[in-house]
Amino acid sequence: MFHANEPTLQGIDRLNFERTSVSPYLGVFGWRTLFNVVWPLAAWLAVVAAVRADRIPVVIGVILAAVALQAFYMPTHEAVHRTISAGRPAWTWLDRVVGSFSAFMIHTSFAEHRHVHLLHHTHTNDDGDPDVLNAKGTPRDIAVRVVLGALLFLILPVLTVVPGGKKLVPPVLLERLGAAATFRSPEAKRGTALVTWTHIAVLVTASFTGFAVEAWLLWYVAGWLGRFWLSLVFGWLPHHPHAEVGRYRDTRVFTFPGSTFLIRGHDYHLLHHLWPRVPHYQLRSLWNEIGPYLASQGARIEGRAARQLSIDPQ
Repeated sequence: MFHANEPTLQGIDRLNFERTSVSPYLGVFGWRTLFNVVWPLAAWLAVVAAVRADRIPVVIGVILAAVALQAFYMPTHEAVHRTISAGRPAWTWLDRVVGSFSAFMIHTSFAEHRHVHLLHHTHTNDDGDPDVLNAKGTPRDIAVRVVLGALLFLILPVLTVVPGGKKLVPPVLLERLGAAATFRSPEAKRGTALVTWTHIAVLVTASFTGFAVEAWLLWYVAGWLGRFWLSLVFGWLPHHPHAEVGRYRDTRVFTFPGSTFLIRGHDYHLLHHLWPRVPHYQLRSLWNEIGPYLASQGARIEGRAARQLSIDPQ
């Protein structure tokens, strides 16, 4: 363990210390992430059943469904970094299956999210970072983007197949959509198209078979409400104000009472960027061991975490 009064490590000493500190948290099969797929699905189905049985009002159902659905992001995210399979080639299919299902539940394509998220890791806060386009600004900006995203997710594919349909989209939106498209690979675009048209098919079918409330309100609307929360705590909060680059400065450790529960370990988001193969539920334990070392490297450490180390916010 690194102690605050030790000299700052550099070069090979720094790399060896990091490797030794992180290695115990790598290579363990992600049983907990599999559980994090099961419980949100069970919770969401329970909410749907309760609303259908008139045991809870629809409005309460939408809120509870949003809480359940947003939890599908963690399995999606862990699958991107292959922490479920723990990097074992024979089990990477499980990462894809879990990631694809979880991403579908929150109205996105796993192929797309994997591509743009890895770009985010590679280009954090610079011009090549897709999250700068999506998460920079104020919470109000993000709320507007989420609402537009929910509308365009279903409308835009239809307009693309209708002659002259794109002319109905305001030029400023087309420009923004064009900028977002530059971050997507051909595979990501195909994945998005498949997921979008599947959503349209499910929603239309549900509307004609007596499941409109469940599909539109308890899944689609609730899912996008959950995505607003996810955009705040995973895109905006850890990187705000998206101004710095550098290994220990492009994101931060920012903790407050209850933050680990609310953000599921990503209040220590800097550690995730440094070592993305460490599962989210291990980040707090790793922080307890490596916090003073990160402070010595000039890392961004704020909130309760800074007070824990008896340092000023950096």
